[in-house]
Amino acid sequence: MYRFPYASLIACLLLGCQPPAAAPQAPTDTPTEARPQAYRKEVVVAGSPFQGVHGLAVDGHGHLLASNLLGQSVHSVDLQSGAVSTLVGPPLGGADDVTLGPDGSIYWTGYFSGQLMRRTPDGKVHVLAANLPGLNSLAFRRDGRLYFTQLGRADALWEMDPQGNKPPRQVLPKPGFLNGFEFGPDDRLYGPILLKGQIVRLNVDTGAMEVVADGFTMPTAVNFDARRENLYVVDVARGELTRVKAATGEKKLVAQLPTGLDNLAVGPDDQVYVSNMVDNDIRVVNPADGSVRRLVESRLTVPSGLAIAPEDADERLYVADVYALRRVGGRDGEITETTRVLSTRMTFPMHVSLSAKHVVLSSAYLGSVQVLDRASGDILRTIPNTNGVQGAIELADGALLVAEATTGKLVRIEGGEPAKTTVLTEGLSGPVGLVADTEAKEPGVYVTEVRAGRVTRVRLSDGTRSTLASDLQAPEGIARHPDGGLIVAEVGKKQLVRIDPATGRVAVLASDLPIGLPESEGLPPGYVPTGVAVGRSGTIYLSSDVESALYRFVPSP
Repeated sequence: MYRFPYASLIACLLLGCQPPAAAPQAPTDTPTEARPQAYRKEVVVAGSPFQGVHGLAVDGHGHLLASNLLGQSVHSVDLQSGAVSTLVGPPLGGADDVTLGPDGSIYWTGYFSGQLMRRTPDGKVHVLAANLPGLNSLAFRRDGRLYFTQLGRADALWEMDPQGNKPPRQVLPKPGFLNGFEFGPDDRLYGPILLKGQIVRLNVDTGAMEVVADGFTMPTAVNFDARRENLYVVDVARGELTRVKAATGEKKLVAQLPTGLDNLAVGPDDQVYVSNMVDNDIRVVNPADGSVRRLVESRLTVPSGLAIAPEDADERLYVADVYALRRVGGRDGEITETTRVLSTRMTFPMHVSLSAKHVVLSSAYLGSVQVLDRASGDILRTIPNTNGVQGAIELADGALLVAEATTGKLVRIEGGEPAKTTVLTEGLSGPVGLVADTEAKEPGVYVTEVRAGRVTRVRLSDGTRSTLASDLQAPEGIARHPDGGLIVAEVGKKQLVRIDPATGRVAVLASDLPIGLPESEGLPPGYVPTGVAVGRSGTIYLSSDVESALYRFVPSP
Protein backbone atom coordinates (compact mmCIF):
# COMPACT_ATOMS: atom_id res chain seq x y z
CA MET A 1 0.00 0.00 0.00
CA TYR A 2 1.86 2.91 -1.28
CA ARG A 3 2.12 5.98 0.92
CA PHE A 4 1.99 9.04 -1.30
CA PRO A 5 -1.26 9.90 0.45
CA TYR A 6 0.27 10.39 3.85
CA ALA A 7 3.11 12.27 2.28
CA SER A 8 0.36 14.59 1.07
CA LEU A 9 -0.72 14.84 4.67
CA ILE A 10 2.81 15.84 5.66
CA ALA A 11 2.86 18.40 2.87
CA CYS A 12 -0.39 19.87 4.16
CA LEU A 13 1.18 20.25 7.57
CA LEU A 14 4.33 21.84 6.15
CA LEU A 15 2.70 24.34 3.81
CA GLY A 16 0.32 26.12 5.88
CA CYS A 17 -0.74 35.87 -14.25
CA GLN A 18 0.52 37.58 -17.09
CA PRO A 19 -0.63 36.73 -20.68
CA PRO A 20 1.69 34.63 -22.85
CA ALA A 21 4.12 36.21 -25.26
CA ALA A 22 4.34 35.50 -28.96
CA ALA A 23 2.81 32.34 -30.36
CA PRO A 24 5.17 29.45 -31.06
CA GLN A 25 6.68 28.94 -34.46
CA ALA A 26 5.29 26.06 -36.47
CA PRO A 27 7.41 22.95 -35.94
CA THR A 28 9.60 21.94 -38.84
CA ASP A 29 11.15 18.64 -39.79
CA THR A 30 14.35 18.07 -37.86
CA PRO A 31 17.45 17.12 -39.85
CA THR A 32 19.32 14.07 -38.62
CA GLU A 33 23.06 13.56 -38.88
CA ALA A 34 25.35 10.59 -38.46
CA ARG A 35 26.55 9.75 -34.96
CA PRO A 36 29.38 12.19 -34.14
CA GLN A 37 30.84 10.32 -31.19
CA ALA A 38 30.99 6.68 -30.10
CA TYR A 39 30.14 5.87 -26.48
CA ARG A 40 30.75 2.88 -24.26
CA LYS A 41 27.74 1.91 -22.10
CA GLU A 42 28.54 0.99 -18.49
CA VAL A 43 26.51 0.22 -15.37
CA VAL A 44 26.85 2.71 -12.51
CA VAL A 45 24.27 1.12 -10.20
CA ALA A 46 22.66 -2.21 -11.03
CA GLY A 47 18.88 -2.49 -11.14
CA SER A 48 16.09 -3.97 -9.06
CA PRO A 49 12.92 -5.97 -9.76
CA PHE A 50 10.79 -3.26 -8.14
CA GLN A 51 10.17 0.49 -8.48
CA GLY A 52 9.24 0.74 -4.82
CA VAL A 53 7.68 -2.28 -3.09
CA HIS A 54 4.49 -1.84 -1.06
CA GLY A 55 1.65 -4.25 -0.25
CA LEU A 56 2.51 -7.84 0.71
CA ALA A 57 0.53 -11.08 1.11
CA VAL A 58 1.66 -14.67 1.72
CA ASP A 59 0.03 -16.98 -0.84
CA GLY A 60 0.28 -20.23 1.13
CA HIS A 61 2.40 -21.90 -1.56
CA GLY A 62 5.86 -20.70 -0.61
CA HIS A 63 5.59 -17.31 -2.24
CA LEU A 64 4.90 -13.74 -1.29
CA LEU A 65 2.74 -11.43 -3.39
CA ALA A 66 4.27 -7.97 -3.67
CA SER A 67 2.71 -4.85 -5.17
CA ASN A 68 4.67 -2.31 -7.19
CA LEU A 69 2.72 0.91 -7.71
CA LEU A 70 5.07 3.01 -9.84
CA GLY A 71 6.29 -0.04 -11.77
CA GLN A 72 2.62 -0.92 -12.38
CA SER A 73 3.18 -4.58 -11.56
CA VAL A 74 2.18 -7.36 -9.19
CA HIS A 75 5.02 -9.75 -8.36
CA SER A 76 5.57 -13.15 -6.81
CA VAL A 77 8.59 -13.59 -4.51
CA ASP A 78 10.01 -17.00 -3.58
CA LEU A 79 10.21 -17.09 0.21
CA GLN A 80 13.36 -19.22 0.18
CA SER A 81 15.48 -17.76 -2.61
CA GLY A 82 14.03 -14.24 -2.94
CA ALA A 83 13.63 -14.74 -6.69
CA VAL A 84 11.09 -12.30 -8.13
CA SER A 85 8.73 -12.96 -11.03
CA THR A 86 6.01 -10.74 -12.51
CA LEU A 87 2.40 -11.93 -12.39
CA VAL A 88 0.80 -8.80 -13.85
CA GLY A 89 2.89 -6.22 -15.66
CA PRO A 90 2.32 -2.61 -16.70
CA PRO A 91 0.00 -0.89 -17.11
CA LEU A 92 -2.64 -3.10 -15.43
CA GLY A 93 -0.62 -4.08 -12.38
CA GLY A 94 -0.26 -0.65 -10.74
CA ALA A 95 -0.89 -2.00 -7.24
CA ASP A 96 -0.77 -0.14 -3.97
CA ASP A 97 -1.93 -3.12 -1.94
CA VAL A 98 -2.58 -6.75 -2.82
CA THR A 99 -4.47 -9.68 -1.29
CA LEU A 100 -5.71 -13.18 -2.10
CA GLY A 101 -9.36 -14.14 -2.40
CA PRO A 102 -10.92 -17.42 -1.20
CA ASP A 103 -10.87 -18.84 -4.73
CA GLY A 104 -7.21 -18.00 -5.34
CA SER A 105 -7.93 -14.79 -7.24
CA ILE A 106 -5.48 -11.93 -6.69
CA TYR A 107 -6.99 -8.51 -5.89
CA TRP A 108 -5.19 -5.17 -5.89
CA THR A 109 -5.87 -1.45 -5.59
CA GLY A 110 -4.79 1.15 -8.16
CA TYR A 111 -4.09 4.29 -6.18
CA PHE A 112 -3.51 6.47 -9.24
CA SER A 113 -5.90 4.74 -11.64
CA GLY A 114 -8.75 4.59 -9.10
CA GLN A 115 -9.48 1.00 -10.14
CA LEU A 116 -10.01 -2.12 -8.05
CA MET A 117 -8.53 -5.07 -9.98
CA ARG A 118 -8.84 -8.85 -9.91
CA ARG A 119 -6.76 -11.58 -11.58
CA THR A 120 -8.67 -14.85 -11.65
CA PRO A 121 -6.87 -18.23 -11.39
CA ASP A 122 -7.08 -18.58 -15.19
CA GLY A 123 -4.84 -15.50 -15.54
CA LYS A 124 -7.50 -13.07 -16.77
CA VAL A 125 -7.49 -9.52 -15.36
CA HIS A 126 -10.77 -7.73 -14.59
CA VAL A 127 -11.68 -4.23 -13.43
CA LEU A 128 -14.14 -4.55 -10.52
CA ALA A 129 -14.60 -0.86 -9.72
CA ALA A 130 -13.40 2.44 -11.18
CA ASN A 131 -13.39 6.19 -10.53
CA LEU A 132 -12.26 5.78 -6.94
CA PRO A 133 -9.13 7.95 -6.59
CA GLY A 134 -6.76 7.07 -3.79
CA LEU A 135 -7.60 3.36 -3.58
CA ASN A 136 -5.28 2.02 -0.95
CA SER A 137 -5.72 -1.01 1.29
CA LEU A 138 -7.91 -4.09 1.03
CA ALA A 139 -8.68 -7.30 2.93
CA PHE A 140 -11.18 -10.13 3.10
CA ARG A 141 -13.29 -11.01 6.12
CA ARG A 142 -13.60 -14.69 7.07
CA ASP A 143 -17.03 -14.89 5.42
CA GLY A 144 -15.55 -13.81 2.07
CA ARG A 145 -16.69 -10.20 2.15
CA LEU A 146 -14.15 -7.77 0.63
CA TYR A 147 -13.35 -4.31 2.02
CA PHE A 148 -11.08 -1.54 0.77
CA THR A 149 -10.15 2.03 1.65
CA GLN A 150 -9.46 5.32 -0.06
CA LEU A 151 -6.70 7.42 1.39
CA GLY A 152 -5.15 10.82 0.61
CA ARG A 153 -7.21 11.76 -2.43
CA ALA A 154 -10.30 10.65 -0.51
CA ASP A 155 -10.97 9.14 2.91
CA ALA A 156 -13.46 6.27 3.17
CA LEU A 157 -14.00 2.57 3.87
CA TRP A 158 -15.94 0.54 1.29
CA GLU A 159 -17.33 -2.96 0.82
CA MET A 160 -17.04 -4.58 -2.63
CA ASP A 161 -18.65 -7.61 -4.23
CA PRO A 162 -15.62 -9.84 -4.95
CA GLN A 163 -17.17 -10.83 -8.30
CA GLY A 164 -17.80 -7.23 -9.30
CA ASN A 165 -21.50 -7.84 -9.95
CA LYS A 166 -22.61 -5.07 -7.60
CA PRO A 167 -21.28 -1.53 -7.20
CA PRO A 168 -19.17 -0.74 -4.13
CA ARG A 169 -20.98 0.28 -0.94
CA GLN A 170 -19.51 2.94 1.33
CA VAL A 171 -19.26 1.64 4.89
CA LEU A 172 -17.70 4.59 6.67
CA PRO A 173 -16.81 8.10 5.45
CA LYS A 174 -13.73 9.87 6.78
CA PRO A 175 -12.34 7.31 9.23
CA GLY A 176 -9.14 9.40 9.37
CA PHE A 177 -6.98 7.72 6.70
CA LEU A 178 -7.43 4.04 7.52
CA ASN A 179 -4.40 2.22 6.17
CA GLY A 180 -3.21 -1.40 5.87
CA PHE A 181 -5.78 -3.41 7.83
CA GLU A 182 -6.71 -7.01 8.59
CA PHE A 183 -9.73 -8.72 10.10
CA GLY A 184 -9.27 -10.41 13.45
CA PRO A 185 -10.74 -13.66 14.82
CA ASP A 186 -13.62 -11.58 16.21
CA ASP A 187 -14.50 -10.40 12.68
CA ARG A 188 -13.52 -6.86 13.64
CA LEU A 189 -11.32 -4.79 11.35
CA TYR A 190 -7.95 -3.86 12.89
CA GLY A 191 -5.95 -1.10 11.27
CA PRO A 192 -3.93 2.13 11.67
CA ILE A 193 -5.46 5.60 11.63
CA LEU A 194 -2.74 7.78 10.15
CA LEU A 195 -4.13 11.13 11.25
CA LYS A 196 -4.05 10.08 14.88
CA GLY A 197 -1.21 7.55 15.12
CA GLN A 198 -3.60 4.95 16.47
CA ILE A 199 -4.44 1.30 15.94
CA VAL A 200 -8.20 0.80 16.06
CA ARG A 201 -10.76 -1.99 16.17
CA LEU A 202 -13.75 -1.36 13.88
CA ASN A 203 -17.12 -3.07 13.62
CA VAL A 204 -17.84 -2.85 9.89
CA ASP A 205 -21.53 -3.66 10.46
CA THR A 206 -22.20 -0.82 12.90
CA GLY A 207 -19.33 1.58 12.27
CA ALA A 208 -18.35 1.52 15.95
CA MET A 209 -14.61 2.17 16.43
CA GLU A 210 -12.38 1.86 19.49
CA VAL A 211 -8.68 2.47 20.05
CA VAL A 212 -6.53 -0.61 20.64
CA ALA A 213 -3.17 1.20 20.95
CA ASP A 214 -1.80 4.67 20.28
CA GLY A 215 1.42 6.67 20.51
CA PHE A 216 2.65 5.81 17.02
CA THR A 217 4.06 8.49 14.72
CA MET A 218 2.82 7.19 11.38
CA PRO A 219 1.62 3.59 11.49
CA THR A 220 1.03 2.21 8.00
CA ALA A 221 -0.09 -1.40 8.37
CA VAL A 222 -0.99 -4.16 10.82
CA ASN A 223 -1.09 -7.97 10.59
CA PHE A 224 -1.97 -10.68 13.10
CA ASP A 225 0.50 -13.33 14.17
CA ALA A 226 -0.16 -17.02 13.47
CA ARG A 227 -2.05 -17.48 16.75
CA ARG A 228 -4.27 -14.44 15.96
CA GLU A 229 -3.58 -12.94 19.38
CA ASN A 230 -1.02 -10.25 18.66
CA LEU A 231 -0.78 -7.55 16.01
CA TYR A 232 2.44 -6.57 14.29
CA VAL A 233 2.56 -2.86 13.39
CA VAL A 234 4.98 -0.99 11.12
CA ASP A 235 5.66 2.72 11.62
CA VAL A 236 6.96 4.38 8.45
CA ALA A 237 8.41 7.45 10.20
CA ARG A 238 10.17 5.60 13.01
CA GLY A 239 11.18 2.43 11.17
CA GLU A 240 9.81 0.32 13.99
CA LEU A 241 8.17 -3.11 13.97
CA THR A 242 6.05 -3.35 17.11
CA ARG A 243 3.99 -6.17 18.60
CA VAL A 244 0.65 -5.18 20.14
CA LYS A 245 -1.54 -7.46 22.24
CA ALA A 246 -4.96 -7.16 20.64
CA ALA A 247 -6.78 -7.71 23.94
CA THR A 248 -4.90 -5.16 26.06
CA GLY A 249 -3.03 -2.84 23.68
CA GLU A 250 0.30 -3.62 25.37
CA LYS A 251 3.18 -2.73 23.01
CA LYS A 252 6.68 -4.17 22.59
CA LEU A 253 9.33 -3.19 20.05
CA VAL A 254 10.33 -6.23 17.99
CA ALA A 255 12.89 -4.73 15.60
CA GLN A 256 14.36 -1.35 14.69
CA LEU A 257 14.51 -1.04 10.92
CA PRO A 258 15.24 1.82 8.50
CA THR A 259 12.48 4.36 8.05
CA GLY A 260 10.18 3.98 5.07
CA LEU A 261 8.38 0.80 6.14
CA ASP A 262 5.19 0.40 4.16
CA ASN A 263 3.58 -2.99 4.68
CA LEU A 264 4.02 -6.42 6.19
CA ALA A 265 2.81 -10.00 6.02
CA VAL A 266 3.15 -12.80 8.57
CA GLY A 267 3.96 -16.32 7.43
CA PRO A 268 2.58 -19.49 9.00
CA ASP A 269 5.89 -19.88 10.88
CA ASP A 270 5.39 -16.38 12.34
CA GLN A 271 8.26 -14.90 10.34
CA VAL A 272 7.37 -11.28 9.54
CA TYR A 273 7.98 -10.00 5.99
CA VAL A 274 8.34 -6.21 5.85
CA SER A 275 8.46 -3.97 2.77
CA ASN A 276 10.44 -0.73 2.71
CA MET A 277 9.57 1.67 -0.10
CA VAL A 278 12.57 3.96 0.47
CA ASP A 279 15.10 1.12 0.29
CA ASN A 280 13.00 -0.81 -2.25
CA ASP A 281 13.54 -4.06 -0.37
CA ILE A 282 11.84 -6.81 1.59
CA ARG A 283 13.25 -7.95 4.93
CA VAL A 284 12.38 -10.92 7.11
CA VAL A 285 12.17 -10.42 10.86
CA ASN A 286 12.30 -13.30 13.32
CA PRO A 287 10.10 -12.01 16.16
CA ALA A 288 11.59 -14.52 18.60
CA ASP A 289 14.95 -12.74 18.69
CA GLY A 290 14.48 -9.63 16.51
CA SER A 291 17.01 -10.78 13.94
CA VAL A 292 16.64 -9.41 10.42
CA ARG A 293 17.71 -10.67 6.99
CA ARG A 294 17.06 -9.35 3.50
CA LEU A 295 14.89 -11.41 1.20
CA VAL A 296 15.08 -8.96 -1.73
CA GLU A 297 17.54 -6.07 -1.78
CA SER A 298 18.09 -3.04 -3.97
CA ARG A 299 20.40 -0.04 -4.13
CA LEU A 300 18.05 2.42 -5.82
CA THR A 301 14.28 2.70 -5.91
CA VAL A 302 12.97 4.79 -8.82
CA PRO A 303 15.87 6.88 -10.15
CA SER A 304 14.49 9.73 -12.23
CA GLY A 305 16.00 13.24 -12.33
CA LEU A 306 19.80 13.59 -12.31
CA ALA A 307 22.18 16.49 -11.78
CA ILE A 308 25.95 17.01 -11.55
CA ALA A 309 27.66 20.17 -10.38
CA PRO A 310 29.63 21.48 -13.39
CA GLU A 311 32.69 22.12 -11.22
CA ASP A 312 32.72 18.58 -9.77
CA ALA A 313 35.61 16.71 -11.33
CA ASP A 314 34.54 13.52 -9.53
CA GLU A 315 31.13 13.68 -11.22
CA ARG A 316 29.05 12.87 -8.15
CA LEU A 317 25.39 12.60 -9.04
CA TYR A 318 22.38 14.02 -7.29
CA VAL A 319 19.69 11.40 -7.91
CA ALA A 320 16.00 12.17 -7.44
CA ASP A 321 15.06 8.62 -6.45
CA VAL A 322 11.37 9.42 -5.77
CA TYR A 323 11.52 8.06 -2.21
CA ALA A 324 14.83 9.74 -1.42
CA LEU A 325 17.44 12.18 -2.64
CA ARG A 326 20.71 10.30 -2.99
CA ARG A 327 24.33 11.18 -3.78
CA VAL A 328 25.92 8.58 -6.04
CA GLY A 329 29.50 8.43 -7.28
CA GLY A 330 29.37 8.63 -11.06
CA ARG A 331 32.65 6.73 -11.37
CA ASP A 332 32.24 4.07 -8.66
CA GLY A 333 28.47 3.93 -8.02
CA GLU A 334 28.97 4.38 -4.29
CA ILE A 335 25.95 5.86 -2.51
CA THR A 336 27.34 8.28 0.05
CA GLU A 337 24.28 10.19 1.22
CA THR A 338 20.54 9.57 1.38
CA THR A 339 17.80 11.92 2.53
CA ARG A 340 14.65 9.88 3.06
CA VAL A 341 11.04 10.94 2.61
CA LEU A 342 8.40 10.61 5.33
CA SER A 343 10.94 10.63 8.16
CA THR A 344 12.05 14.12 7.00
CA ARG A 345 10.28 17.11 5.45
CA MET A 346 11.46 16.10 1.99
CA THR A 347 8.67 15.39 -0.46
CA PHE A 348 8.95 12.68 -3.13
CA PRO A 349 11.60 14.08 -5.54
CA MET A 350 11.12 13.43 -9.26
CA HIS A 351 13.44 16.11 -10.72
CA VAL A 352 16.61 17.68 -9.37
CA SER A 353 18.62 20.68 -10.56
CA LEU A 354 21.48 22.69 -9.11
CA SER A 355 22.37 26.35 -8.78
CA ALA A 356 25.45 27.81 -7.12
CA LYS A 357 23.96 27.56 -3.62
CA HIS A 358 20.82 25.48 -3.94
CA VAL A 359 19.35 22.13 -4.88
CA VAL A 360 15.89 22.36 -6.45
CA LEU A 361 13.54 19.37 -6.25
CA SER A 362 10.11 18.97 -7.79
CA SER A 363 7.41 16.34 -7.47
CA ALA A 364 4.44 15.95 -9.81
CA TYR A 365 2.78 13.41 -7.52
CA LEU A 366 2.93 15.39 -4.35
CA GLY A 367 2.52 18.72 -6.07
CA SER A 368 5.44 20.73 -4.73
CA VAL A 369 8.79 22.36 -5.41
CA GLN A 370 11.47 22.40 -2.71
CA VAL A 371 14.65 24.45 -2.43
CA LEU A 372 17.52 23.00 -0.37
CA ASP A 373 20.79 24.46 0.80
CA ARG A 374 23.53 22.70 -1.19
CA ALA A 375 26.04 22.83 1.65
CA SER A 376 23.85 21.65 4.53
CA GLY A 377 20.97 19.89 2.80
CA ASP A 378 18.47 21.91 4.83
CA ILE A 379 15.08 22.47 3.22
CA LEU A 380 14.68 26.24 2.81
CA ARG A 381 11.37 26.49 0.94
CA THR A 382 8.46 24.23 0.06
CA ILE A 383 6.16 25.67 -2.58
CA PRO A 384 2.90 23.90 -3.43
CA ASN A 385 2.08 23.32 -7.09
CA THR A 386 -0.69 20.93 -8.06
CA ASN A 387 -0.45 21.48 -11.84
CA GLY A 388 1.61 18.40 -12.62
CA VAL A 389 4.95 20.05 -11.95
CA GLN A 390 7.88 18.39 -13.72
CA GLY A 391 11.22 20.14 -14.30
CA ALA A 392 12.26 23.09 -12.13
CA ILE A 393 15.40 25.24 -12.24
CA GLU A 394 16.69 28.30 -10.38
CA LEU A 395 17.53 31.34 -12.49
CA ALA A 396 20.39 33.75 -11.88
CA ASP A 397 18.14 36.26 -10.10
CA GLY A 398 16.94 33.61 -7.63
CA ALA A 399 13.53 33.05 -9.21
CA LEU A 400 12.39 29.51 -10.00
CA LEU A 401 11.21 28.42 -13.43
CA VAL A 402 8.81 25.48 -13.29
CA ALA A 403 7.33 23.29 -16.03
CA GLU A 404 3.68 22.51 -15.41
CA ALA A 405 3.03 19.40 -17.48
CA THR A 406 -0.72 19.40 -16.89
CA THR A 407 -1.38 23.05 -17.79
CA GLY A 408 1.31 23.33 -20.49
CA LYS A 409 2.80 26.41 -18.86
CA LEU A 410 6.24 27.58 -17.79
CA VAL A 411 5.77 29.64 -14.64
CA ARG A 412 8.17 31.93 -12.83
CA ILE A 413 8.08 31.80 -9.03
CA GLU A 414 9.54 34.72 -7.10
CA GLY A 415 10.64 34.73 -3.47
CA GLY A 416 8.53 35.81 -0.55
CA GLU A 417 5.64 34.24 1.31
CA PRO A 418 3.34 33.53 -0.31
CA ALA A 419 5.40 33.06 -3.45
CA LYS A 420 4.50 35.25 -6.42
CA THR A 421 3.82 33.24 -9.59
CA THR A 422 3.64 34.60 -13.14
CA VAL A 423 3.27 32.78 -16.46
CA LEU A 424 6.30 33.03 -18.76
CA THR A 425 4.65 31.10 -21.59
CA GLU A 426 1.79 28.67 -22.14
CA GLY A 427 0.48 26.38 -24.83
CA LEU A 428 3.27 23.82 -24.42
CA SER A 429 2.34 20.16 -24.86
CA GLY A 430 3.50 18.27 -21.79
CA PRO A 431 6.61 20.22 -20.75
CA VAL A 432 8.92 17.93 -18.76
CA GLY A 433 12.67 18.68 -18.84
CA LEU A 434 14.35 22.08 -18.50
CA VAL A 435 17.89 23.28 -19.09
CA ALA A 436 19.04 26.90 -18.99
CA ASP A 437 20.69 28.76 -21.87
CA THR A 438 21.60 31.90 -19.97
CA GLU A 439 24.94 32.69 -21.62
CA ALA A 440 23.34 33.51 -24.96
CA LYS A 441 22.78 37.09 -26.10
CA GLU A 442 19.08 36.55 -25.45
CA PRO A 443 18.99 34.28 -22.35
CA GLY A 444 16.53 31.45 -22.56
CA VAL A 445 15.64 27.93 -21.52
CA TYR A 446 15.23 24.71 -23.48
CA VAL A 447 12.20 22.57 -22.64
CA THR A 448 11.23 19.08 -23.78
CA GLU A 449 7.59 18.63 -24.74
CA VAL A 450 6.74 14.99 -24.25
CA ARG A 451 3.33 15.16 -25.95
CA ALA A 452 4.42 17.21 -28.98
CA GLY A 453 7.73 15.40 -29.46
CA ARG A 454 9.85 18.52 -29.68
CA VAL A 455 12.50 20.57 -27.93
CA THR A 456 11.56 24.25 -27.68
CA ARG A 457 13.59 27.31 -26.72
CA VAL A 458 11.79 29.92 -24.62
CA ARG A 459 13.21 33.43 -24.29
CA LEU A 460 13.30 34.48 -20.64
CA SER A 461 12.68 38.16 -21.32
CA ASP A 462 9.23 37.77 -22.89
CA GLY A 463 8.38 34.06 -23.27
CA THR A 464 8.82 33.99 -27.04
CA ARG A 465 9.14 30.40 -28.24
CA SER A 466 11.01 28.79 -31.12
CA THR A 467 11.23 25.12 -32.09
CA LEU A 468 14.72 23.66 -32.04
CA ALA A 469 13.88 20.03 -32.87
CA SER A 470 10.64 18.24 -33.72
CA ASP A 471 9.51 14.79 -34.82
CA LEU A 472 10.94 13.29 -31.64
CA GLN A 473 9.07 10.64 -29.68
CA ALA A 474 8.40 11.51 -26.04
CA PRO A 475 11.55 13.52 -25.16
CA GLU A 476 11.98 13.86 -21.39
CA GLY A 477 15.32 14.42 -19.66
CA ILE A 478 17.63 17.08 -21.10
CA ALA A 479 21.14 18.26 -20.17
CA ARG A 480 23.88 20.49 -21.59
CA HIS A 481 27.09 18.87 -22.81
CA PRO A 482 30.36 20.75 -22.12
CA ASP A 483 30.67 21.32 -25.91
CA GLY A 484 27.31 23.14 -25.88
CA GLY A 485 25.23 20.33 -27.37
CA LEU A 486 21.95 19.19 -25.84
CA ILE A 487 21.66 15.59 -24.66
CA VAL A 488 18.07 14.33 -24.61
CA ALA A 489 16.42 11.08 -23.53
CA GLU A 490 14.05 10.27 -26.38
CA VAL A 491 11.96 7.87 -24.36
CA GLY A 492 9.47 6.96 -27.09
CA LYS A 493 12.30 5.45 -29.16
CA LYS A 494 14.25 4.28 -26.10
CA GLN A 495 17.33 6.17 -27.22
CA LEU A 496 19.73 8.91 -26.25
CA VAL A 497 20.26 11.72 -28.75
CA ARG A 498 22.40 14.82 -29.18
CA ILE A 499 20.84 17.98 -30.62
CA ASP A 500 22.97 20.74 -32.09
CA PRO A 501 21.51 24.00 -30.68
CA ALA A 502 22.74 25.94 -33.72
CA THR A 503 21.21 23.75 -36.41
CA GLY A 504 18.70 21.50 -34.65
CA ARG A 505 20.38 18.43 -36.11
CA VAL A 506 19.75 15.23 -34.18
CA ALA A 507 22.32 12.45 -33.75
CA VAL A 508 21.57 9.12 -32.08
CA LEU A 509 24.11 8.27 -29.37
CA ALA A 510 22.63 5.05 -27.95
CA SER A 511 19.61 2.85 -28.69
CA ASP A 512 17.59 -0.02 -27.16
CA LEU A 513 17.73 1.54 -23.71
CA PRO A 514 15.68 0.27 -20.73
CA ILE A 515 13.64 3.46 -20.31
CA GLY A 516 10.01 4.41 -20.61
CA LEU A 517 7.47 2.95 -18.20
CA PRO A 518 4.00 3.50 -19.66
CA GLU A 519 2.21 6.54 -18.31
CA SER A 520 -0.44 5.95 -15.68
CA GLU A 521 -3.96 7.30 -15.72
CA GLY A 522 -4.44 10.21 -13.36
CA LEU A 523 -0.80 11.35 -13.55
CA PRO A 524 0.73 14.20 -15.58
CA PRO A 525 2.55 13.81 -18.90
CA GLY A 526 6.03 12.42 -18.47
CA TYR A 527 5.07 10.11 -15.57
CA VAL A 528 8.39 9.01 -14.03
CA PRO A 529 10.83 11.20 -16.01
CA THR A 530 14.00 9.71 -17.43
CA GLY A 531 16.91 11.78 -16.14
CA VAL A 532 20.03 12.86 -18.02
CA ALA A 533 23.20 14.54 -16.74
CA VAL A 534 26.61 15.19 -18.27
CA GLY A 535 29.90 15.43 -16.38
CA ARG A 536 32.96 17.56 -17.09
CA SER A 537 34.58 14.60 -18.84
CA GLY A 538 31.73 14.42 -21.35
CA THR A 539 30.42 11.22 -19.78
CA ILE A 540 26.63 11.04 -20.03
CA TYR A 541 24.55 9.61 -17.19
CA LEU A 542 21.08 8.16 -17.65
CA SER A 543 18.46 6.88 -15.20
CA SER A 544 16.42 3.78 -16.02
CA ASP A 545 12.88 3.74 -14.67
CA VAL A 546 12.31 0.28 -16.17
CA GLU A 547 15.25 -1.31 -14.31
CA SER A 548 15.67 1.10 -11.37
CA ALA A 549 19.29 1.43 -12.46
CA LEU A 550 21.86 4.06 -13.43
CA TYR A 551 23.99 3.93 -16.58
CA ARG A 552 26.86 5.99 -17.95
CA PHE A 553 27.98 6.47 -21.53
CA VAL A 554 31.71 7.10 -21.71
CA PRO A 555 33.16 8.74 -24.85
CA SER A 556 35.34 6.32 -26.75
CA PRO A 557 38.82 7.57 -27.77
